[in-house]
Amino acid sequence: MAQNHSFDVEPSTTIRRLKELFCKKTKSEEDLLVLCFTFNNEELEEDKKALLDYKITEDAQLNAIFLGETYRANLGFMGSRFVDVSNSKGLKRKEWSKKAPKWRKTIRGLCLEGRCSNLECEAHGHSVIMRIGYKKFDILADPDESTTVCPICEQFVEPKTCAFNNCWWRYEGVQQAEAGSDKPPKKCSSEWFRVDDAYHYFDEETNGMVTWKRLVVEAVKDKPI
Repeated sequence: MAQNHSFDVEPSTTIRRLKELFCKKTKSEEDLLVLCFTFNNEELEEDKKALLDYKITEDAQLNAIFLGETYRANLGFMGSRFVDVSNSKGLKRKEWSKKAPKWRKTIRGLCLEGRCSNLECEAHGHSVIMRIGYKKFDILADPDESTTVCPICEQFVEPKTCAFNNCWWRYEGVQQAEAGSDKPPKKCSSEWFRVDDAYHYFDEETNGMVTWKRLVVEAVKDKPI
């Protein structure tokens, strides 16, 4: 039977610190590397992130799991939360601004957006733009400390939505059914779309966030033959 444990922590408490507190309270001898917390069926993967970064509030309940090799492998197939790009009608167009902050500078082609979680960065808590350009990008496999970073502090940022300008773009992927649903994963893709000299972006609130088991987004300069 599962046991409940309470912790007096701050929103700035990191996942790593919470793991240490948990192991101390439960007198666990397991390695911290195999301890995993989940919240709303999502694994809290980054030890350096704070509870606030995962939008975990007071009185929230997390699940603690000590992962074996098999379980960790299975968990990896849960996918990644990213904006629902399958609804192309939700792509919004915004004219360029001369007053945009420096963490909102773009590049032609594909751009990704995510929130900077570095407490010491001036862009902390803001949605920053990560410039990818004319290329194909795997949303689940390609993000790392060299590809998706805050343009100010250069710390890793988890991409959550995407945008395009002056290009042709398309996507293909496999969308996971929402938790509790008995529907199978759904394959989906798009034809090529053209966007002009403006910032065309998917709004998270309008399109919603979904779980992708696979998602590849591609942007090219010239019309594909």
